[in-house]
Amino acid sequence: MVSMVSGAVAHPVQAADSPHLATVTTVRKDADGPPAKMLQFGVYRTEADAWVAWKAVVRRQPDMVADLVPRVSLQRPEIPDSGFVLRAAPLPDLDPNFVCRRIVGGGGSCLVVDADAEQTATATTAVAAEDNDHNGVVTYSPDQSREMQEIERQAARLSRIAAIVPGNEARVDIGALKASRWNLCSLTFDDGPHPAVTPRILDILRSEGVRATFFPIGNVAVRHPRIIKRIVQEGHEVGNHSLTHPNMRTLTTEAQRAQIAETNRILAEAGADPVLFRPPAGRWNSDTLKAVEQEKMSPALWNVDTRDWFTRDPGKIMAQLDATGTIGSVVLMHTTYNATAEALPRAIGLLRTRGCRFVTLSEWITSLNSLATPRIAQR
Repeated sequence: MVSMVSGAVAHPVQAADSPHLATVTTVRKDADGPPAKMLQFGVYRTEADAWVAWKAVVRRQPDMVADLVPRVSLQRPEIPDSGFVLRAAPLPDLDPNFVCRRIVGGGGSCLVVDADAEQTATATTAVAAEDNDHNGVVTYSPDQSREMQEIERQAARLSRIAAIVPGNEARVDIGALKASRWNLCSLTFDDGPHPAVTPRILDILRSEGVRATFFPIGNVAVRHPRIIKRIVQEGHEVGNHSLTHPNMRTLTTEAQRAQIAETNRILAEAGADPVLFRPPAGRWNSDTLKAVEQEKMSPALWNVDTRDWFTRDPGKIMAQLDATGTIGSVVLMHTTYNATAEALPRAIGLLRTRGCRFVTLSEWITSLNSLATPRIAQR
């Protein structure tokens, strides 16, 4: 049961297997403007208990919590044994009260509370420090965020190849994957390159012995050819992420092809030979496919989104990957956030424990295509 004490929520520490975490209550603080809101699911004795509880929430209501970013923190930082609180932030275009009602309507429970002001200020400062250098750091709008999350949802419904390569009609039999002991995963990094963060990511990949795929923005890459050269020299793949990071759907076929072709030219001068094109924010249409084909390339998306572009927090990045990453993952990350670099060693370790062998995205696609059978057209 939830009680109100001096404008704050008070409730007992719960075990991780508690069937009901909380009832719905809205908490408001006196402030000049409306405070940021989060969803709270409960308080637990240990941090591990809290993450176990989050996994249980995801298993029970995967569709309900698909737009939430979880985090675990001490209930009272000044008291180490005060218990750990499990909260989740909705994506910026979602009303937390609506999300909470939706969860309750689906048989779950939650609580809407004010976000931690200190953490919000810290995160804002960190984001500003990254954004101010204008080195390929993209701020994604709520509209873009919806579409990026829809890509991940579609991946759960489509075959592995169709989810990653739009327009690919091949199907892969699960039995064939098991028989071949197929265990490939691919780390992919969009945007940038960033003069400080991208080399740090490359250092980690080299230390871990992992090859990845980078999708730089053309008009940023032109300022950092040495980083592109290093990516190539260290055995990674360089794809194409457009010249200016536009919404490709708003462009004609010719304009889309120009975005791709000019970026290919810039990258070629730095020693790269892109064969994959990833549309910004995953936005593409039939004209995009035509332009990509004219450039003798393939489109490429992802099936696991770490949401580093939204959270910029290593703990939240890991929580998202822990909930969704497994064999067959094509992981979307970004080469412009310090939080991504900080989480990367743990991300690699987690996927390795789940059986992943890391390859570039082109190798991932080629391997699956070799096991695929064309879909028989329905008459």
